[in-house]
Amino acid sequence: MSGICIIGGGASGMAAAITAKKYAPDRTVIILEKMKEPGRKLKATGNGRCNLSNAECDGYIRILDFFGGIGVMTRTEESGRIYPYSEDAADVVEALRGQLKDMGVRTVCHAEVTAAEKTADGFQVSWNGGRLLADRLLIASGGKAGPKFGSTGDGYRLARGLGHTVTRLAPALTAVETRENLRGLSGVREKCVVRLLRQGSVLCEERGEIQFTDYGISGICVFNLSRFLELPEGRSRKDGFDGYEIRVDLLPEIQDAEALLARRAGTGVPADRLLCSLIKRPLAREISARAGDNLPELARQLKEFTVHPADLRGWQYAQVTRGGVPYSEIDPETMESRLCPGLFFAGEILDYDGPCGGYNLQHAWETGIRAGKGLAG
Repeated sequence: MSGICIIGGGASGMAAAITAKKYAPDRTVIILEKMKEPGRKLKATGNGRCNLSNAECDGYIRILDFFGGIGVMTRTEESGRIYPYSEDAADVVEALRGQLKDMGVRTVCHAEVTAAEKTADGFQVSWNGGRLLADRLLIASGGKAGPKFGSTGDGYRLARGLGHTVTRLAPALTAVETRENLRGLSGVREKCVVRLLRQGSVLCEERGEIQFTDYGISGICVFNLSRFLELPEGRSRKDGFDGYEIRVDLLPEIQDAEALLARRAGTGVPADRLLCSLIKRPLAREISARAGDNLPELARQLKEFTVHPADLRGWQYAQVTRGGVPYSEIDPETMESRLCPGLFFAGEILDYDGPCGGYNLQHAWETGIRAGKGLAG
């Protein structure tokens, strides 16, 4: 073969293949996909609804144009999240696969790439079922998050072998395990503001619904916060989160919780019922156990319910990967390597992670489209 080879049939890989074939219809384009079919992880995104993008993303119009071109209608929620109109991720995957087939893109499944080498004639790519020579190569094999969908970090090994560096990898957009035993709160949900602090300084703040679990805390606000739990050099996930704490404001609309409790006590509400109807009963019991009948301490616990992270939930639960091939080593317009001409990157293998709400899929589509144009050029 003399053409374009794409390693990975996920969101960015399929977008790149469609774009490359559009701009270079006479060139051969082949996708090597590790799983039994392309787009398996995409089917699970957005709880199966497929949060394609977000109206807050700078390039979201380009993504709407791309999907309009393959027959996918979208709807935008008040929050800015963009979904297929049917809110069914399988429809998006079907449209992408159909477009690949119509354009003559060849997809080889169950193809686990074992090596990719730069030669005088291009790139020699080997997988468990064969090998090929390609003029141009795109690595779009994802990160390490969601290994059951095939994302096991293979692309990082290939990138290093072709001369690239890989920044430190960590699971992101995931739940947080805590040192405190919160099993008694498992299943409790509260609207709140969560703040991540390190050595007393606030690193980030998120508003939303927290979910307490038998291992710690979860919920979209916690997922977004998890992106900022960084390990110092030389430390591991087992011992690297010392100095961090998470404070939960359970009454974000109330400025002076102590005055509120004092008013309630002044109307004759017994001490053991001061928290009644303010927060869920299991959480009220936990706070009462921490504060006793001390009214100022009760108020502080309501505004600064504090837990300490012990670990991130892990790769199998994470939505994305933090870290990867740094943007400094690629041309962000074409996604071509600055170190190895003819080599391109797209999607989660790059050192990018965004918050929940379509930002990471936007990045996958956008980098895939740019890479596709670069591959065709």
